[in-house]
Amino acid sequence: MGGGKTLGFHVTYEADGKVAPVPRYLVPMAGPTGQEVRMHLQDMPLEAGQEIKLTISAVDSAGNVGTALTKAIKVSSNPRVFKITPTALKPFPPSKQLPEVGGLRVAVVDAVDKINANTGAMVPAHPPAYKGGNHLWSSEKKLVRLFSGRNEAGCFQVNLEGATDSAEVKLAFPDAPGLEVKTYRLDVLKGGMPDVCIPLTGSFAVPFKDDPEAARAKNVSLLCEVYVPHEIQPGAKIGTLTISTGGKTLEIRVDLTVWDFTLPNKLSFIPEMNCYGTAGPGKKGMEYYRIAHEHRLCLNRLYYHWNGSVDFAPKWNEADGLGLTEWSRQFGPLFDGSAFKDLPRSSEPVDVFYLPFNEDWPLDVNKAFTRSYWADEAFTDAYKTGLRKAFAQMAQHADRKGWHDTVFEFFLNGKVYNKRGGWDRAKSLWVFDEPCNTQDFWALRWYGILYHQAVDPVRGKARMWYRADVSYGMAARNMLWGVMDVEVMGGARRGKVRVKADEQVLSGRSYFSPYGSANNPSGANAQPVIWCLNVWADGGTGVVPWQTIGGAGNLTTGSNTELFIPHRGGVFASVRVKAFRQGQQDVEYLTLLGDAYAQPHYAVSAGMRQMVDLAGEILKTSESDAGTIQFKKTDSVALWLLRTSIGEMISAKRPPYKRCVRPMPTPPSNMSRLPNLGYVAVGPKVQPARPE
Repeated sequence: MGGGKTLGFHVTYEADGKVAPVPRYLVPMAGPTGQEVRMHLQDMPLEAGQEIKLTISAVDSAGNVGTALTKAIKVSSNPRVFKITPTALKPFPPSKQLPEVGGLRVAVVDAVDKINANTGAMVPAHPPAYKGGNHLWSSEKKLVRLFSGRNEAGCFQVNLEGATDSAEVKLAFPDAPGLEVKTYRLDVLKGGMPDVCIPLTGSFAVPFKDDPEAARAKNVSLLCEVYVPHEIQPGAKIGTLTISTGGKTLEIRVDLTVWDFTLPNKLSFIPEMNCYGTAGPGKKGMEYYRIAHEHRLCLNRLYYHWNGSVDFAPKWNEADGLGLTEWSRQFGPLFDGSAFKDLPRSSEPVDVFYLPFNEDWPLDVNKAFTRSYWADEAFTDAYKTGLRKAFAQMAQHADRKGWHDTVFEFFLNGKVYNKRGGWDRAKSLWVFDEPCNTQDFWALRWYGILYHQAVDPVRGKARMWYRADVSYGMAARNMLWGVMDVEVMGGARRGKVRVKADEQVLSGRSYFSPYGSANNPSGANAQPVIWCLNVWADGGTGVVPWQTIGGAGNLTTGSNTELFIPHRGGVFASVRVKAFRQGQQDVEYLTLLGDAYAQPHYAVSAGMRQMVDLAGEILKTSESDAGTIQFKKTDSVALWLLRTSIGEMISAKRPPYKRCVRPMPTPPSNMSRLPNLGYVAVGPKVQPARPE
């Protein structure tokens, strides 16, 4: 316990008869009288299960050293690395000989590979013979080889090189009718990159005649998808891929091995598809939620704007507070899962959802502002009371409705500098999104404390979390500890992950996810997969592409931010949506592996890193850019070897199905026991000196 005149501590440890100081940066300062301080031992040359003696001496502000306390402790015996047994399976031999049918040359590649429709070049680059022999496909045997758990979807690409006025492609598993099979054509964007998944029905021309960007195409890519429902029995399933054109037919055998395990319905890792418009209640807007849900992703739209206005807002009056009847009718199907009852993860609610609250709703921030620099001094009592009332009513309503699976996020997105051009253009009085100044973090802290004070006593089982997007976390220090439930961090994040780990040990449970941009259509589609693996290995709970809904123009022009593309008939998905799904499923494999073998997260993570190189770099166009993470050393073959190795290990254990493998409980919070920031109040206001 720190107290009295205690300032800090001297700490040493004895291991194997040698005494050494604990690194000074790991030793905490003393706190106020009676307050517990914690020390996180790390970065020390200790072995699993090793016994050491730890000696601690208190030091006062005059430099006097107190009586030493020595205690024997034992390091965890858990191994640092859980060895993943490499699969004995090998890719098929490369071959330049491709089968032909009616003048079309046929190749099969991984779903995260790309073949430029105009040039035939692959992204990432592979040897030319890769198109005839790789980890999925043997052109010599006319064989495609797939592996899958239950409740999992797998894909492969079929590339047709040549030209024909009419072709048909069909994938069927006659002896396993329960398998759900879909086929898409990948329409190309400017430059020839295949990207937009359009359901394939009937015959088509090569190149696609109704795709304006395919006029110069020399090949087309199709995507074949197989979903394995819960009830499918494990074992071999034999299918046939039939390609017909010009009166000729080519049959390719498809061997699917269904492993003896089932992916959970509730996500253990959340690829959060962030967006700011288009999606919403109503059939057309709800389709975005559905297509994300189908791909084991979670769409999350922010329903308010910088000017404080809220789309589809609940009713509000100061006497009664929130009126939630209509709002519940519109959004309730997302929270009880009924919006998804006919999809693979039937009736599973959305994982996260932005609440409509912001600094200007439901109460007017301008009327409440008393022009103080610091948030805790800036507002009227009526503003504070009104916000608490609204927060509490929302929490009580969610609990009464039984919406206990969705995380409801109070998130402040405003930035004071958006007031340029007009005071009411933006309502924020601080920089809440990407804060970098002390008063900004202080304001975030104040709103978070107010929120927790309101919801914690009444939320029951409802998951009412406080969230912030923070790129400059080093400037926050520990101001948000104990207040922020989930932090979405941007930019190069190695140091930030380290600080977050310290917070979780020294303060208490909290969560983090990095945000950025999805890869550009010209880049490798393995990027979303590796991004998910990388973040999971660091302890994150998801990834957040900052904008994911494009416009109709994205049917021809691609960008980092068009993963879901509106069209007259509904919504098309970019093939990168399939890549994010693969990344999510690969993380589920790792989570199941740790669960089946009773291994800690860090050991499984270290074992994975021994098999694949997850080194990446953040590419940014400016200091404030969210950035796009780029990985150059891992490709589809390495990912397949990792996934297959893990799948074999899990299947050998035959684990029983669990709806949820990695629970994410609400972080405990106590607003009366927060870090003592020790700030000095601003000097009192005084009358300025004036001439008589």
